Order: sequence, then C-alpha cells, then structure tokens
Amino acid sequence: MKLATFTAENASAAIRLVHENLGPDAIIVSVRKIPATGFSRLLPGNGQIEVTASVPETPRHRVPPGVDAYIPFDERLEDQPSEMPQRPHRWRSIAWLESLGLLAEFADRLENKVRSIHGAVPPPMPIAEWNAVRDTLATFWRPARTIQAGTGRPHVFIGPPGSGKTTALCKWLTASVLRGENRARVWRLDGETANTSEFLSIHAEMIGVPVDRFWGEPAGAEELLFVDLPGVDYHHQASLKVLRELLFSLPQPHLHLVLNAAYDTTLLFEQFNAFAPFGPEDVIFTHLDEEPRRVKLWNFVLGTNCSLSWLSGGQKIPGEFNRAESSLLFPHTNPR
Repeated sequence: MKLATFTAENASAAIRLVHENLGPDAIIVSVRKIPATGFSRLLPGNGQIEVTASVPETPRHRVPPGVDAYIPFDERLEDQPSEMPQRPHRWRSIAWLESLGLLAEFADRLENKVRSIHGAVPPPMPIAEWNAVRDTLATFWRPARTIQAGTGRPHVFIGPPGSGKTTALCKWLTASVLRGENRARVWRLDGETANTSEFLSIHAEMIGVPVDRFWGEPAGAEELLFVDLPGVDYHHQASLKVLRELLFSLPQPHLHLVLNAAYDTTLLFEQFNAFAPFGPEDVIFTHLDEEPRRVKLWNFVLGTNCSLSWLSGGQKIPGEFNRAESSLLFPHTNPR
C-alpha cells in the first residue's frame, strides 16, 4: 500500500488535497493535529492538520464479478485445516465453514436449507457446491436499517469495557465529517463511572466537532449526533440499571451495541444477551484485525434478530470501518 501525507490549516483543506492528488478512491488512514510552534502556539486555533491517505492497489488476483476467490476444500489451497468436523452426509463446504467458526447448530440449519433448495446430493464440482452454499447462506443476511441524518435522534454506543466503542464512534464521526456529508456534535457522558475518554475530545476538536460533557438539546444545525458512554459491566444488575436510566433520559436514541470480534463466540453471545433487553438496532463488531476468521460472525446473523451494521479493525482513525455486508464474512483465499 502506497501512503501519502498532506498537511493543511484544517481538516476540510487537508481532505481536499487528498482528493486532488490521489483521486476519489483515496482512503484516509490516519488524521492527527500538528501543534503550532513559536509565538503562534500561544494563539488559540493555531496548528495544522496532517492526513495520511492511500490508494488501494490493484488486487493480485482478479475475480469475475459474482465469483468468490475462495474455493473450499480444494487441494490447491494452502491453509486447509488439518481436521474438519466429521458429520454424516454433511456437505463438505459446510463442514469447512464449521471448521472456521460456524457453530454446529447453525451449520445444521444451513445444511437443511441447502438441501431443501438443491437436494441432498451436493454438486460434483467443489466450486459449484460452494456457490450453492454461499448463496443460500446469504439469504439469511439482514441489512442494517438505513438511518436518516437530521432527525435529532442521537447515536448511542453501548457495550462492555474494552469493546472499542469510542474508537468506533471516532471512525464513524471522522469518515462522515471528512467526506463533508454531515455536521456533527458529540456528547461524552458519564455513566455509573466517569467517562475518561479524553482522546475523544481531543480528536473531535481536531476535526472541528464540538464535544459536550452534559446532555442538552442541540441548538445548532448538526445532522449527526453521537453519544459516548463508559463501558458497562454487564454482570452487575446495578450497572445495567444505571445505563437504562441514562438511555431513558435521551430522546429516542439509536442504540448501537459494540462487541469485540476477537473474543470467544460463547462470550460474545453472553455479552449480546446481556445488552439485548435494551433493544439495540444493530451490532458493530470491532478488532477484526485480531480475528482472521470472520465466519464466526455468521453465528450472530443466524442466531439473533439483530443486524450487523459496521465492521471495524485496528486503532487508526478512520482506518478500517466498513458497512457490514454478507460478502465480507465469507472466507476468502486466492488459488495458486
């Protein structure tokens, strides 16, 4: 990946330089504020914005549209698991998905639907079998609701400590502001514990977004409203009660449950079930840079009624922050 760095007086000017020099396909990798020097450092508002961006390289292997680069259990692939689940009459590509993290109960559910559509006998060619399984699995996908800006309803990020709520908020906020899509405002509120995310305030200030420490009805024309809360220990009912009271005080919030995808699936379901009574609209999965097997996230598509909205990886802002799509959860690898 080829990186280029640009500096300007503000975020808008910096992003304009990125687009002028790298084109519309440029991806913002990081943003940071450069402190002023000399006498100018004594004056408010001085300093520059540094933006690092890249242009995606052409994929090494080009794949025709609609065709997966992944061919399951094919002998040409290097990363075959040493063992796959041995289940009678299991389509081998479903066994492959199970070996990558799909729970047995959902593998059985998938196979039942595949058989109802394609019959009990899988196609003789591996790629034909995989296409059938992949297309059937995609029918379970529920796209996240499209949320209209400017409604006055804040986006509130909830979840356990360490799930990456503040980083996810910063990524969403930064991507929207730098693209010039919306004006935004952020509330950094305390919960049962103090909200110590000073990083959020610093980053928002850097891109020109106001941050409030106490909730109040927005007086400006901001279209995107974000609320950052401390992580909640979901084992303690008292902590969950405080969260419920805080959410009740906000005007019809959009609730986004943020979970760390690198955690064990059993623990993730435990966390999901603890926060499910709050009625989150969707789930944002973070730390995907630490979890190479995204197939495990299909367990939440098949095992819950909640949609996946964003997939986030790494600490760079905005960095990797993609709208969740079914194609992003399929295993991909390139044949030699």
